[in-house]
Order: sequence, then C-alpha cells, then structure tokens
Amino acid sequence: MDEQALVNQRSVTFTEKCKALLLRMKYGKALILKGGLKILGKQPVLKVPGSSKVILGDKVVLNSDFKNSNTALTYRCTLVCGYNASITIGDNTMLNGVAVTAYSKVTIGANCQIASNTIITDTDYHPVDPETRKRQVLGYKYDFDTVGKKEVNIGNNVWIGWGATILKGVTIGDNSIIAAGSVVTQDVPANVLVAGNPAVVKKKYD
Repeated sequence: MDEQALVNQRSVTFTEKCKALLLRMKYGKALILKGGLKILGKQPVLKVPGSSKVILGDKVVLNSDFKNSNTALTYRCTLVCGYNASITIGDNTMLNGVAVTAYSKVTIGANCQIASNTIITDTDYHPVDPETRKRQVLGYKYDFDTVGKKEVNIGNNVWIGWGATILKGVTIGDNSIIAAGSVVTQDVPANVLVAGNPAVVKKKYD
C-alpha cells in the first residue's frame, strides 16, 4: 500500500484530551502540542526550565501505564531539558516509559517505536576533566559549558528496543532498528539493524 494512502487509526479519547490539556496548562509555552496527544496511565514527568521547549507532534503516545501496558515498564516517560534546549518528537511516535534528556537538542522523527527502559541523551551530564568534576561534587561553581553536549537526531520509522542507550552526537537513519540493550555511540545508517555495546551493524535491509 502507498504510504500516502495510509490513514492513522489511532484515536485520542476524551480522558486523554483532558490529560493533555492539564499538561499544557502546567507547562504553558514551554510545551508545544502539534495535535492530539495520547497519555497512557500516569502523566509524564517533564522538566522544561529557562527558554527550553518540548514539541510533540500529532498523536504522539506517551505510555506510562504500568497496570495495562503489554510491555514491562520500569518508569514513567520522562523528558528533561537544560536551560536552553529542545526535545522534538514527530507525529505518531510512541514512547513506552522512555527517558530523554536534552542539554542541546534531541529530535525524534515520525512513526517511531521506542521501548521501555530506553535512555536518549545529548549530554555527558558531568564535566570530563577530573578537577572540574571534583569541584562539581564538592559544590563549588564551575563553568556549565565544560559539560559535553551534542545534538541527537533520530530519523523516521525507527524502532529502538528495550533497554537501549542512545548517547550524545548520534544520528540514526530512517527505518533502522536498534536491538534491545544496545549502546549507540556513533551514527547509524538508514535501513539497518544494529546491536551490541558499542552497537554495530548486524543486518541491512533493502
């Protein structure tokens, strides 16, 4: 079937619309909804300080339904930004108990499926230099720019398996599969399956 002929059959219930409205009221202009949002189970955890933005496409699914989910969720969907960062998630993408952190920019395409216990981050969280890191631990001021960060870009129709970790600076091409438990430290081409730590190409698709 021609992809253009496919019609999304995913409906957004009245309850889900109410949950989305409450979320929008709580976060104001920091949360941009491009259409209907499906929130399953508990409300997601968002941290959007400063000038940061979370942008969600039409019929994105944020699944934190521990009771009824058909997958073993380990935590709620959690989207965390630094003070001048963005997280963008494309139409129809489903996050099942996924944690995303952006100190710069994380972009996830349309029609993606991302499994529980997956971590996506564009930052090292802490300085790499040992003396700077010691100052951080001891509570002294330090230059926040010393913390490494680099954009993460995930293409369309990507499937990320249970417990995968996507690290800073990574681009994942359209239609690719990240096997469960993989640690992705470098770019992934389109139309492949990668697995392992570090993840490497195991299979290519036509």
